[in-house]
Amino acid sequence: MPRLKDVVGDFDGRDWLEVALDEYDQTTLRPSKVRDYFSPSSAHWCPRAIWYYMKGYDQDPVKANSLRRMMTGTVYHEFVEQKLRGAGILVSSEEEVTWDDPPMVGHYDAIIERTTDKKHILLEIKSMADPKNKKSLQYLPKHEHLLQWNLYSLMTDIDEGIIFYVNKNSQEYMIFPVERNSDIIENTLTKLRKVKKYLDEGEMIPYLPDENHSWCNFQATCERDYFVKGV
Repeated sequence: MPRLKDVVGDFDGRDWLEVALDEYDQTTLRPSKVRDYFSPSSAHWCPRAIWYYMKGYDQDPVKANSLRRMMTGTVYHEFVEQKLRGAGILVSSEEEVTWDDPPMVGHYDAIIERTTDKKHILLEIKSMADPKNKKSLQYLPKHEHLLQWNLYSLMTDIDEGIIFYVNKNSQEYMIFPVERNSDIIENTLTKLRKVKKYLDEGEMIPYLPDENHSWCNFQATCERDYFVKGV
């Protein structure tokens, strides 16, 4: 676990309550571990980042504000699930599903029953803040969310669903019906199988300069390996 001062900065002038809360937030992070299965929630990462994740490398320290946003997203997820249950349309939630080739394990958000025809619909729940640029709304649902939903579609054998956004500022719902996309699924499975091949052969996957490295959870490790160690 990163030291608190690496995440929240200098304690001088900081209120003790803020420090105590941020220190607690750090304890909620999942510890790194070696994995023998992929996760749908990280399948949109670049292959090298997935490789680090599978090998159990420690991720970069998470800044306090980023961790607060992540935890707030969890609260909104629980809020929506409670409303689905109250509306009488929740079939199941957070159940584990698996896939063999490549090996994947995940927990889908929810399966709901459509009121018009009683069909089961696979629901992916996301929260978001008001975007600084309103034009970005035209790109919803985000590709990484489509990718994640499609993997769960494959794993649950449900081919129709909804990606459901809650705006944390306005409480507005943004509802996007989606259907299974075989191209997204095959491209993602191909990428994960490639990563598995490198893992099985005990080799590090090459650095990929064309990937977006600004958001990577392993940016510091990757840059050190590539620019210092030359791998």
